Amino acid sequence: MRILLTGASGFIGTHLLQKLILEGHQVLAFSRSARPKKNKYISWHQCDLSLQESYSKEVEDFLPEVLIHLAWQDIPDFSVEKSKANLDLSLDFLKCVLNLNCCKKILFSGSCLEYDLMDGMCKETSMVEGLVNDFAWAKNTLRIKSELLCREKSVNFIWFRIFYVYGPGQRTDSLIPSIFKHLKLNNLPEIDSPNNANDYIYIDDVVEGFSIAITESISSGIYNLGTGRSTSVLEVCRIAEKIILNSSKLTFQLELKVQPKVSDVNFWASMISTNQHLKFNPKVGLSYGIKKFWESYR
Repeated sequence: MRILLTGASGFIGTHLLQKLILEGHQVLAFSRSARPKKNKYISWHQCDLSLQESYSKEVEDFLPEVLIHLAWQDIPDFSVEKSKANLDLSLDFLKCVLNLNCCKKILFSGSCLEYDLMDGMCKETSMVEGLVNDFAWAKNTLRIKSELLCREKSVNFIWFRIFYVYGPGQRTDSLIPSIFKHLKLNNLPEIDSPNNANDYIYIDDVVEGFSIAITESISSGIYNLGTGRSTSVLEVCRIAEKIILNSSKLTFQLELKVQPKVSDVNFWASMISTNQHLKFNPKVGLSYGIKKFWESYR
């Protein structure tokens, strides 16, 4: 299929791009940075999504059958200004693609932060009653407006709420790379809330979810990409320390310091809709995923 991929040079984008190439799709890959020239399966285009004139001709010439929109500029700046700017440029970009009447399916990357839930299972059917920050507001607004635009054009619209994805290529200041960095020096990073627990999903499983959604007939809607279980930061430290140092001493010392403190955060993805419609089940367990990540990191 002819697939237009934004954010192709980002964390998820680089892994997804390799998957699309292996599956034989023709990809027009958008990035703000210069990339290799066209090969058999992929054409790179350097552009700024805030400037429609920098991409409109390329989109019109390519006539994508599928759009995968991962781009979100200037992460980790989640200020109201950046969030609003990303919302506006994403909607303008979507309208540009839809006006060509060539796209059959559109996949957007959302965030688990849209749930604004600090404890319990996050169900796709849950109403968003509050918003934890400007980023979550912008993502949720983008989803609502994009759904309406796609419905008007009878285009299949998939919104993936991605939970705590990790793996090679992740930002170095993220939790697991930070733990790796410190364990190499035989210590653990300063962690404010070690008992907090989140749903960690390996990058390969996230990519597989997108891959299934591209080719399978799936109803428009919201789908979670997680594992359906939560793991504390303390347990992540313990797993990493065991893999890297074959010890749990540092994690035990950290646990002694925080033992009386209860968790402020403990939420995970409901996988009912994703399992039912995508037939998707994550294959990479957390211990194996951290081990794979470490092998790549070191």
